[in-house]
Amino acid sequence: MRLLLIGLFLVAGVAFAGEPKTCVFCEIAAGRAEAAIVYRDERVVAFMDIAPHNPGHVLVVPVQHAADILTVPADTAKELMVVAQKIARAIRRAGLPAEGFNFRMNAGVAAGQTVFHTHLHVVPRHAGDAGGQSHVGERVPVRELEPIAARIRAQLE
Repeated sequence: MRLLLIGLFLVAGVAFAGEPKTCVFCEIAAGRAEAAIVYRDERVVAFMDIAPHNPGHVLVVPVQHAADILTVPADTAKELMVVAQKIARAIRRAGLPAEGFNFRMNAGVAAGQTVFHTHLHVVPRHAGDAGGQSHVGERVPVRELEPIAARIRAQLE
């Protein structure tokens, strides 16, 4: 029975001592995990989504960990949107298909949040790409996302 409980804790991503598993977005923000970075300042980092809905799908996250938007300081929440706007404009200037955008953020399990570090999706949309419907894209290696990130970075104001 004890082995079963230990196994359940490990499967759930919780160390036996009760410590939560590492936050992947905190690791990216700290530069300890690989990501195709598009933008970085003292409060916000933006990087390519590894399972993009469309080419140019970027996540904008606060550098400081916050589980959801309800716990983000107001100035950082504002910065998330300001950076998302800059990135959307840069995506268009970079020549990626972007007739429109979805700016999406989920807060809490009931809302569909699966990574518990605040993140704002910037998803380029174009006619015929699922009509703005949300779906999970195929995983793409970071090395394949870097050229798109470079195109977007080059167009930032």
